[in-house]
Amino acid sequence: MNPKIFTILKDGQTITYDVILTFKSTKSGRDYIVYTDNEFDSDSKLKIYAAIYNPLTMEYIANVENQDEWLEINELLKKVL
Repeated sequence: MNPKIFTILKDGQTITYDVILTFKSTKSGRDYIVYTDNEFDSDSKLKIYAAIYNPLTMEYIANVENQDEWLEINELLKKVL
């Protein structure tokens, strides 16, 4: 059973996500959570999201916006999936 996380939108709607993996980067020193809502894009690819988070509190810190960070996440996903 996959761990789950959720977010509550401004309108009160709750969206649940399945956690794919969490890891601490040796390059950036940041902790990441990679997750999906199990939806597919127009190219039939699974939508996958990532965020920088605090593993002790499971709180969101920031979006992943750096290209080098995304490359590291993609490489790890290729190994895991």
